Amino acid sequence: MGELEKLLKLTQRPLPPLPKIAKAILETLLLKTEREFFELISTNKELSSLILSIANLPQFRKNNPPVEDIRKALLILGDIFVRTLVLSFISTKIQKTTFNEFNFKLFWARAITNLCFSNILFDYIENYPSHLHISAYLMDFGIIVLYLIYPQGYLKVLKLKNLGKTTCEAEREVFGVDHAIIGAEYFENYTFPRRFILDILYHHRVSTLPEEIPDGILNDVKIIHLIDLGVGSYFSNEREKKFSEFKEFAHRNFNFTTSQAETFIETLPSWVNQFFEIFNYKEFLLIPYSKWLKEKNEKLKETIKKIEETKKEKEEIIKNYKNELTKLLKEKEYLIQQLSILEDKLRKTSILDPLTQLYNENFFKSRLKEELLRAKRYKRIVSILLIEIEKLTKLTESYGSKEEEKILKILAENISQKLRRVDIVAKLDHPERFAIILPETPMGGAMVVARKILKTVEKTFYNHYKIPKSAFITVITYDPSKLNPKTDPQVDAILKALIKGMEFLKEKKQKRILALVIDKELENAKD
Repeated sequence: MGELEKLLKLTQRPLPPLPKIAKAILETLLLKTEREFFELISTNKELSSLILSIANLPQFRKNNPPVEDIRKALLILGDIFVRTLVLSFISTKIQKTTFNEFNFKLFWARAITNLCFSNILFDYIENYPSHLHISAYLMDFGIIVLYLIYPQGYLKVLKLKNLGKTTCEAEREVFGVDHAIIGAEYFENYTFPRRFILDILYHHRVSTLPEEIPDGILNDVKIIHLIDLGVGSYFSNEREKKFSEFKEFAHRNFNFTTSQAETFIETLPSWVNQFFEIFNYKEFLLIPYSKWLKEKNEKLKETIKKIEETKKEKEEIIKNYKNELTKLLKEKEYLIQQLSILEDKLRKTSILDPLTQLYNENFFKSRLKEELLRAKRYKRIVSILLIEIEKLTKLTESYGSKEEEKILKILAENISQKLRRVDIVAKLDHPERFAIILPETPMGGAMVVARKILKTVEKTFYNHYKIPKSAFITVITYDPSKLNPKTDPQVDAILKALIKGMEFLKEKKQKRILALVIDKELENAKD
């Protein structure tokens, strides 16, 4: 007889059922294909309605028409976001209002944070198992099961925790078993993968001898423990201790530098808080660790000031606080340095396209204005290219959005290799367009570059997909010697001319490259 069965018999309570939609979500993500996952969210009214409502939020829809098609919503939100959204949705189905110390919302807030942290680590740990996101999300689900079976017993566990015992120690004292075993036995009632169940069972045993854990599970358990320590930096009563343990464990087991580990912790709130807003966990919104530590230092300063004002005679107490302040100020100085590094990274991010790492459209327009004014001042020639990849969206229909992201990265790299260091290449907001500024390049040279780019695009698609994909390219050359010197170059007029030329090319489909000449008013363009 298993431990869960013993508790059910002792308490004379039935096994708490897993809600139907929660069971369907977990079975689909753990056992089925991406197509079947899409079918689930397309056919389930609650899930499809949730996804469409999120896709229509201003930060996602922007100024575009309302999103009504679930496929388009998935493209807008992205695969990782949607999977996190759907898994987080389970928390709304396993909730119960309590009037005691047990807080369902706090439990799920931490579970969602585990899930988001797993998403962050996915890109940095080799051979990261995809099921581990769900293992991290539900690793403490046994706590919910124990509370539902015996609420009064679990309130005793919480009291023992307040006295300094760990969760597992308190659970074993009250129930004779901990939540890891209960959670694993609970999920054994469903057709979930054995490895997922073993992850739940062993997730608190990272300190035991490796031979005590089945093959293939030890690495899972280490990753889950890393997630538990990192999230503890936000939810534990000993946040600084957890933060320190996280950095040490990350370096020892995954070779992460201190800077990498601190960056993971610092970026976690931006991931988590968007889901807390969606599912109304706003009381648990995370404050970045460095900001929390800064506020803690400020409060400590205020405390010291009051002590100095009201208890000057207690010099020993004041001395102890000053020593503590000195220690914290050193930590603060270090954190300020790290924040400077983060701010530098954020500055770079503000001018770069996050997918291709080329310049983004806003920076492109700013640089184009600068280059045009420089060309006018010094009587230099500058050329501008607008490139549109032919029917790139059809690739998404055939291979999926991840493949589109992959080919855009490859195209960005291949195009950049064909340019000079002084040339400026950007990925525009339009999903299929790139733009290039060629300083001190006349029309003839710009056409040579355009033909190289065209061949590069065609070769890239042929090498990867054996399909004849191509591009359309419009070229404009700005020659200040042929224009009115009193007229400043107009960026919008040049961009409109390039786009108009692109529409002409796509409509006629007679050639792939179109050279445009700017007239003296810089407002019209002629072939």
